[in-house]
Amino acid sequence: MKIARMLAAFVLFALLGPGSAFAQHGQKGTHEQLAIGGYCPVAYVAMNKAMKPDGKITATYQGHTYAFMNQDAKKMFEAEPAKFAPKYDGVCATAVAMGQKMESDPELFSVYKNELYLFSNKEAKAAFEKDPAMTVAKADKQWAVLSKK
Repeated sequence: MKIARMLAAFVLFALLGPGSAFAQHGQKGTHEQLAIGGYCPVAYVAMNKAMKPDGKITATYQGHTYAFMNQDAKKMFEAEPAKFAPKYDGVCATAVAMGQKMESDPELFSVYKNELYLFSNKEAKAAFEKDPAMTVAKADKQWAVLSKK
């Protein structure tokens, strides 16, 4: 129930936007320094949308700094960061399945089993969506090797 209330608050504040009187700002950051191009990881998973906040509300998880639409999104992330952070450090999931690291386009994404996967191009996203279970299984095996490089 608490998560449902937080999600409802997030949706309301996301609609109002980060400039509303309700949004509070934390530390500043630039989009170049932010993970996933400055897009809000909670918006992907909770709303199935790529939303780019102003970068003033941030949190760091596993060495990556993420930006949020508002304080409620940040709180949701901080409560369960592994749920919202993109798989494979945000590199293209389909490329990882093929044993490669390739930069992703933050507007090309899929949420599969409540996890965020990013892609380098539309073809990579389409390949993933044909059989996400197979792609994830391959990518998980490959990531164990690639993440050490």
